[in-house]
Amino acid sequence: MKILSNSQIKAADNYTIKNEPIKSVDLMERAAGKCFDWIYENAPRLFPVSITEESAWVFHVVCGMGNNGGDGLVIARLLQRNGYNVEISLVRFTEEGSDDFNVNFGKLGAAKKSVRDIRSKTDIPAFAPDCVVIDAIFGSGISRVVDGVAAETIQAINTSGATVVSIDMPSGIFSADNSGNDLSKVVCAHHVLTFETPKLSFFLAECAPLVGKIHVLDIGLHPDFMRDVEVVHNVVTPDMVAAFHKPRQRFSHKGTFGHALIIAGSPGKWGAAVLAVKACMRAGAGLVSVHIGKAGGQMVGNHLPEAMVLADESDTHFSNLPDLSPFSAIGVGPGIGTSSEVAATLKLLIQESKVPLVLDADALNILSENKTWLAFLPKGSILTPHPGEFARLAGEKLSHFAAIEKQRELSQKHQIYILLKGAHSSLSLPDGQVLINSTGNPGMASAGMGDTLTGIITGFLAGPCTSMEAAALGMYIHGKAGDLALKSQSHESLIASDLIDHLGLAFKSLHQI
Repeated sequence: MKILSNSQIKAADNYTIKNEPIKSVDLMERAAGKCFDWIYENAPRLFPVSITEESAWVFHVVCGMGNNGGDGLVIARLLQRNGYNVEISLVRFTEEGSDDFNVNFGKLGAAKKSVRDIRSKTDIPAFAPDCVVIDAIFGSGISRVVDGVAAETIQAINTSGATVVSIDMPSGIFSADNSGNDLSKVVCAHHVLTFETPKLSFFLAECAPLVGKIHVLDIGLHPDFMRDVEVVHNVVTPDMVAAFHKPRQRFSHKGTFGHALIIAGSPGKWGAAVLAVKACMRAGAGLVSVHIGKAGGQMVGNHLPEAMVLADESDTHFSNLPDLSPFSAIGVGPGIGTSSEVAATLKLLIQESKVPLVLDADALNILSENKTWLAFLPKGSILTPHPGEFARLAGEKLSHFAAIEKQRELSQKHQIYILLKGAHSSLSLPDGQVLINSTGNPGMASAGMGDTLTGIITGFLAGPCTSMEAAALGMYIHGKAGDLALKSQSHESLIASDLIDHLGLAFKSLHQI
């Protein structure tokens, strides 16, 4: 699913108006009508359970003076037409409304007499905590911090305790980079009804408290424009990754699906190797070997008899390379430590490997101290940092938006793939594109999840997947397995082993779309 910039959204509207053709005011009617349909269908779940009678439901529609406000006026009219109690407030941050706003204000008819104008703080109504506020103050075009009476109205909405449904975007938020914004002056929405495509800011950590649940509504923007427009950011969808997953043919054999090598573990962290190896096998690698200190080899063998154990010369750590020629993909880093000997051996691996590497955890921490090594990574290598590891790689702690821009820069410069882990993991490609993940849940914020992801991606990479396919499919399946495991667990109780146990169901879900 494409994420359009503000200019592209405007271009999509204009293209639709010209080529459907349709009048802009009619396109507004269609978009707002989709919002009304969603509100009508979900109304019983928006109000407190104590309010059981529809006659007691109150919708307070708060409109700005632009086209977002025009959407709000259409919604208010449709709510009134269906017999609901509707209060309408206009935030008069300017006296002149947009053309389509003015048309829809006129369509209110006699209801115009009951519209409240908000010109100062004293005009702001007391939004009841048991009402539903429809936020239609500002849309996607805003690019400056909200001030004046609009900011005061937003503050009143946020402190009211009411359920808030924002139209297109929470008012005051920027569509992408919010580093220069004052997020205390943004509507805190429970639901966002956005048009045709989500906005990048919806997926950023700094904006997470503001966007609630996101509902993307198809408003019929012209399919030719949506098909042909080129974007930087895409949301990974089930149909996208289903195309990456290649079902096995009848005469396939273990050699068809590659031989993966996992280099992991050290005293106290042997379990990292177990998790990575098990996940690699569950991801479908034909053969999996693990290179590990002698003291950890028996543990892996006892837990995973299907794996082949290659003992390091050292009892405790990664100190020498095995013969690399049998392997089609190598995952390295979980629990290996960062000693000088481990670092030297990792450098040798980077120099000697003829196949892509998947680097995580301690391998990334070593890279962050030796950034020149990035230039020598084998083609198609994949880095999987969490935000702290990425900050060390980048050399500074960045906002989520800035981190995504930095990972794009590094991927293009070094022709590598970087998977920045988080609630919405982002995968940057060597061509500058970014894929945003749509699966996963807060229960996955626990030990071992990264080790599991390393194993999954390495397993895909060993078989018939390109680096892009392995990384994109890996982050999606990893999150999907976590979501499926959550059905029998809670956010607090979910552990990495639960996720591995649900990989089979995650694969099956790809072919149920």
